[in-house]
This record gives sequence, C-alpha cells and structure tokens, in this order.
Amino acid sequence: MQKVLRAADRAKTQAKRKVLAQRQKAGRVDRALLEQQKIVYQKEVTSDICAARTARKEDWLLGSLSPRRDAGSSTDTYGTVSVRRLNGVNKPGKCRDFCIAEGDRVVLVGKGLRDQGKIGVVQSVLYKAEACTVKGLNRVDIATPEYILEAENDKRPIRTVELPIPLSAVRLVYPIPNPEIGSLRDVIIAELRRSSNGERSLGFGGRYVAGTEPRIYIPFPEKPTEEDMEYEIDTLRIEVEEKTWAPTLFQPPMPPSIIDELRNKYSIFRDRHDEDYIRKRDQLAAELENARSKKEELMLTPLEEYHRMKRLERSRTVKTPIDNAMMVNIGELMARNAEGIKPRAAFSD
Repeated sequence: MQKVLRAADRAKTQAKRKVLAQRQKAGRVDRALLEQQKIVYQKEVTSDICAARTARKEDWLLGSLSPRRDAGSSTDTYGTVSVRRLNGVNKPGKCRDFCIAEGDRVVLVGKGLRDQGKIGVVQSVLYKAEACTVKGLNRVDIATPEYILEAENDKRPIRTVELPIPLSAVRLVYPIPNPEIGSLRDVIIAELRRSSNGERSLGFGGRYVAGTEPRIYIPFPEKPTEEDMEYEIDTLRIEVEEKTWAPTLFQPPMPPSIIDELRNKYSIFRDRHDEDYIRKRDQLAAELENARSKKEELMLTPLEEYHRMKRLERSRTVKTPIDNAMMVNIGELMARNAEGIKPRAAFSD
C-alpha cells in the first residue's frame, strides 16, 4: 500500500512540475507578444510624428504649391489617429498600483500633453497598461473602422474620443482641511498607497497619502449602484431559500458510485482508497515479503544456516531466574577474588 501512495505522490509532483513549466512557457510567450505589440505601437506613433513633421516642412517650403493631403482615400479621415491607440500597450509582469479609480478627480502633470494642468474626472482605468482616460481631456479624432460603421446607425467617419493617459502623468486632486484657512481646499496628492486589510476593516479609507503622520486616509469613489431588473421568468426568493432536503445520519448525501465518478476511482493521483482495496494490497505485500524471505533461505551458505539454527535455539531456551542464594554465592566469590589481587606498584619519578 505504501508503494501505491508513493506512486500517487510522485504523480502529483510531476503534474505540479508540468503545470509550472507550462505557466512559465505561457509567461514567456505573453511577454514576447507584449513586446511585439509595444514595438508596433511605438512605430505607429513615431511614423505619425514623422509624417506630420514632413508635411509641416513641405507646407512651409512650398507655400501655395504644397500638395493637398485630404484627398483620395483620406478625404474624410485626414488628421486622425488609429483606433489601436485607444487600448494602449499592456505591460508584462506585475503592474504598479497607483490607487487611481474611476470617478477620481485628477490633474494632468505629464510633459507633452496638450491639456497639461487641467483637472478632469477619470472615466476608465486600464490597469494592465497603467493608463486611464479622463473625461473631456486629451481628446483626439479617430477614423471609425468599417465594421463599426456597418453595425451602427452612426455613419460618421470621424469620432472624437479620449486617448489613454499614463497613470504616472496624473495626480489625484482631493479636498483636504487646511488649518490656516479653516476650510476644505483642493490639494494635489503626489503619491498614494493602498491601506492594509486591517485598516480597511476598521473603517478607514482604502488608500492614504504617502509620507503623512498621522495618516490622511482618502476613500475610493463610490461606484453607482445598478438597479436590479425583475422579469416574469425570475424565480422568487422564497422559492430559492426553501429547504427541500434534510440530511440524516442513516443515509449518505450521495451514493458511493457517484463519489467514485466524481473523484475518478482509477486516477493515479488518488490517495484515498476503499478498505477492500487496502486489504488486498496489504495481503499482496505480505505474500511478496514471504516469497522474498523464502528466496533468501535458499541462498544461505552452510555456515550461515548453522549460525541461524543456533540463534533460533538460543531464542527458544528459557532463561532460569537467579534466586537470592545464587546472588549471595556470586558476591562471596567476587570478594575472594578481590582479596587475591595485588595492588599495582606506583611508578617513581
């Protein structure tokens, strides 16, 4: 039976190693794909910037002779950006927690942003890409894809949407009491950190301002509650909560055959077995051990067989207990022997 359990343990260990290797391989593949997406995204942004610089230089040099670029296939979509730039680029591995959520008031502090210094409300957060969209800020024109035009009634070829902004380029704006003024005042929070589970359980906010002592807690914005719609086909709550089965001590919750089907009776990972199976395995192990001992007896030399026979005879002989008279005789004999022993001569220097 121990052999079966060891085989199950080895199978579990091998399965864990296999799953770990698959996860590591999938992680490497995902990181490679994300790196390729990042390269494609950066190339697209760079090509748009280079094309705009080239067009600006031509317009300045040629003046009225400069070519008309809003013609041909780009008549309605000239000056727009690709729709692929709306999703950003996901970053591999663990992303940084900026403690920014939907509904927060933030200010744009990143360099190169057209709306730098303006305050807006976070519309959505792309946690994997470490970016967010702010309502009414960093708006760009995008070319509406053909499949969207075919699926919707709105046939405008150009739409204005908010482009994602890196979370590192925004800062939270929150009203904090000012002791000098005696009222609330909007403050730009440089860094936020998430509160621990114990602090949140005590009623503190989910985040706090880094470097403050005592800590200044700032709660996350409340999400709008969605109204539950009821329909005629919905099951009533009173019917769902009605107890239709009561467990007893005389009947198991399910037949043993169903349990074997659920946990796969013949799986190599199984470590719980029936008593009949355990008894058969123990009997088989005892038979194997008996056969092994018989083989060892056939391989004994005459000398080893003689010593084995003597050991059996000694083990079968009954040892007679020593009575008090025998103990007295032994003590007297030891005393006489001790008197006849001469003391050793001491060594002189």
